[in-house]
Amino acid sequence: MSEQVKIPLPRSLQDIVGSLLFASPDPLTAAELRAAVRAVEPEEGENAEVMDVYRSCTSREIDQALKGLEKALEVAGCGFQLVCTGGTYRMQTVPSCGRYVRAMLKLDRPSRLGRASLETLAIIAYRQPITKSEIEEIRGVDVSGNVKTLMDLQLIRLVGKSELPGHPFLYGTTQVFLEHFGLSNLQQLNELDPTLQRSNPRLKAESYKKVEKKTELEKAAEEEKKAEEEKKAEEEKKAEEPASAEPESAQDALPGMEASESAAPASDDDIFIDDTPDEFDDDDDDDEEDEDEEDEEDEDDDKE
Repeated sequence: MSEQVKIPLPRSLQDIVGSLLFASPDPLTAAELRAAVRAVEPEEGENAEVMDVYRSCTSREIDQALKGLEKALEVAGCGFQLVCTGGTYRMQTVPSCGRYVRAMLKLDRPSRLGRASLETLAIIAYRQPITKSEIEEIRGVDVSGNVKTLMDLQLIRLVGKSELPGHPFLYGTTQVFLEHFGLSNLQQLNELDPTLQRSNPRLKAESYKKVEKKTELEKAAEEEKKAEEEKKAEEEKKAEEPASAEPESAQDALPGMEASESAAPASDDDIFIDDTPDEFDDDDDDDEEDEDEEDEEDEDDDKE
């Protein structure tokens, strides 16, 4: 009875990572690679110590294996390379051999984007998240057709709604965009053209809030200004009311004055007012009696 042929264990973690990426139809993240390595248990008769080393691999060791694999493929010059796009890793043919691959697979030459679509895509890539109206403000033309083309090609997608009035849609790039242009992340856009710095999505989201806060502050200032104007008008109105209402208040305070003034004589000669104190009234009467007696004596002398 022949002995069963034992399959040798992998020589390194780098070999395991390379085989996983080669066999996977979809790109894999470092976490997915680590989970796949740790999921394999040693079989009977295998070196359990070596298997335990692979099963206990860390994220740092996976990263080191990926870097080693990338360098090994570059040195080997075997026509394909390790590419990282958006945090995921995959194997792909080198661009210089693309025409031969298309010829073998009988694929047509890929359609190229027009200048207008490329400009629109560049604006979205550098300014995302961005609304269609903002794109049109930058380009100065309608971009509805370009946006639809980019959506159909899955290069851009809807990433949310703006907090601006009307809540317009916000557009951003996709994973396909990164794969198509060979970018590992959006930060590499700044390396492609240092004169164009990609906007910070967090700061841009805060700018939408600042615009909204600014509007609220303007409304509050307008309301405060309106209240001050109304208060000033009321004060001016109150300042005018006492002057016009003074005669009426005087009449209310002295209701009999008007009647007394109407009954007053036309001149001071028409009436005599005795303002002599009472203590001098008796003396005045004595003087009058003395004068009467003298007059009577004079009359008697005249008769004689």
